[in-house]
Amino acid sequence: MRKKERQLITIGLVVLFAAIAWWAYNGHASPGVLLNLDNQSNSTETYQLAVSDLSASVDQATGHVIVSFKLSNEEHFNISSVQVLYALNVADPNNATFSVLNAAAENGTYSAEIPASFGDTVYYKVKVVYDNGKELVTDVHTITVVDTTEPTLSSVSIDYNNATATFSIDFNATDNDAIATYYVYYADLGTNSTIGNTTAFTPVNATVTPITLTNITEGNYYAFYFKVEDLSGNVAMLYNETAPYIVQANSSATWPVVVPEQSSS
Repeated sequence: MRKKERQLITIGLVVLFAAIAWWAYNGHASPGVLLNLDNQSNSTETYQLAVSDLSASVDQATGHVIVSFKLSNEEHFNISSVQVLYALNVADPNNATFSVLNAAAENGTYSAEIPASFGDTVYYKVKVVYDNGKELVTDVHTITVVDTTEPTLSSVSIDYNNATATFSIDFNATDNDAIATYYVYYADLGTNSTIGNTTAFTPVNATVTPITLTNITEGNYYAFYFKVEDLSGNVAMLYNETAPYIVQANSSATWPVVVPEQSSS
């Protein structure tokens, strides 16, 4: 081959590879060209739908149970329904009939309110239906509805009846659930209006009010303090053993006496 012909072939190859490089540079692939794809990805990522941050709390005003949770990766699935299933006070939660509540979503958190009462044992689980009938169901969880709020004892009225020699004592008390027992603690101080270290208080309790104290001696002083207890054992007091409320059983006094609110000890 002549030198001039070899030069023409070399020039032609240079032009050809330059053209191919220009073609690849502008985003085209040629069957005979190997492109560098190190900065590209052809992998497929797999997402898993899951219930996270599942918790339950008791509304102390009502005894209802609030269940809340989140759904991880829900944006990658077609969610049909999100529900909380619950059963109350059942012997076998694995074979119980569950009631259904639709969970409401707010700021990425789902919640539902179970209409329970204080003392109930609540079993609950979350069920999610997605992608044309697929189901995600959590294990069964449980919570006992406990009242942790003490009653409010605002005041007590004391009415002395000299004709019957009795005190009639009524309570102004409320509770988020129900008050189980009313207590009156009293001591006959005689004609002395002060208490000492040896003063002994007699307890009287009842499930309803007013509470009646009998055999009251007119003219004597009486020391009182008061307590109410709800169904869960939470207690509120008005006055106490070392700082009681003292009245005199005197027919000339103005009755009833309304006991002002005091801090309990």
